[in-house]
Amino acid sequence: MDLRVNDLQCVPYGMDHWHINDIRLASFSGRGLVFSAVNPFVFVGPETLRLHQLRYHFAGLAGANSGEKTSDLILRSLHALCSPWDGPSRLFLTVYFQEIEQRLAQDQALHEAARRLSGLYHWQDWLFSAPAALPRAHLFAPDFGPAKPVSENDFVQVAMALRIKGRFIAVLTEASAPTPKAARQKRSRLEAQDIEVLQLDSTGGTAAIIRLVDRIVEAEGSSFWQADPIPQGPFAPNTLSI
Repeated sequence: MDLRVNDLQCVPYGMDHWHINDIRLASFSGRGLVFSAVNPFVFVGPETLRLHQLRYHFAGLAGANSGEKTSDLILRSLHALCSPWDGPSRLFLTVYFQEIEQRLAQDQALHEAARRLSGLYHWQDWLFSAPAALPRAHLFAPDFGPAKPVSENDFVQVAMALRIKGRFIAVLTEASAPTPKAARQKRSRLEAQDIEVLQLDSTGGTAAIIRLVDRIVEAEGSSFWQADPIPQGPFAPNTLSI
C-alpha cells in the first residue's frame, strides 16, 4: 500500500551529490514520523521556510570567537555548506544576514513588540524568522519525458534556494551554472516548475546582492517577523519529525 503526502517537497542541500535513498524513514510512532539522512535536507510545505526551522550542524567549524553572536555561528555553518569555489554564495549569505538585521533595526513596530514582552526578548531575536537560504540546494525540476520513478536526476542544483509563501526562489551564480548554456538549461527546468530564478552577477559586488535581497524581502513582506509573535530559536534536534 502507498500513502501519498500532499503539499510537501523534499529539498536536499549543502552538497553537490546525493542519492534519493540517502533519505529514509528512521522511526514512527503515535507522535509522528522521523526521517534522517547523512546530509542536510528539509521538507517544505505551503508556508515560508524560516531560519529557525533548519537543523544546523557545527561539526568541523572552528571554535566560537569571543563575543560571537548566535547569528554569526549560524552564518558560519551556512558558509560551510557552500561550494569551496563559490565565493559569491558566501558573500550573498553575509550580506543577506546584514541586510535582514538592518531592516529589523529600522522597524519601529518590531521594537514596540519587543518592549511589550517586558525585556524577555530583544529585537535581534527575530532575525531567525527571516526566510531560510539553503546553500547548494537541489530542487525538483524534472525534464519532460515518460513517467518513471523519481531519482536525483530529476532535481536541479542551485547556489541558493528559498521557500517563500509556497513558492521557491532560486539563486544562480557562476559556480552553480558555469556556462551560459548551463544557466539557460537550469533556468528552463526551474521556471517550468514555477520557480523564480535570480542570477547573481558577482561583478556587481554588494550592490547586486542587495538588489536580490530586496526581491526576497518583497516576496515575503518586510514584516516577516510577525509570523512569530514570540521569537523562535534556531536550534533543534538533528532529525526531522513530521
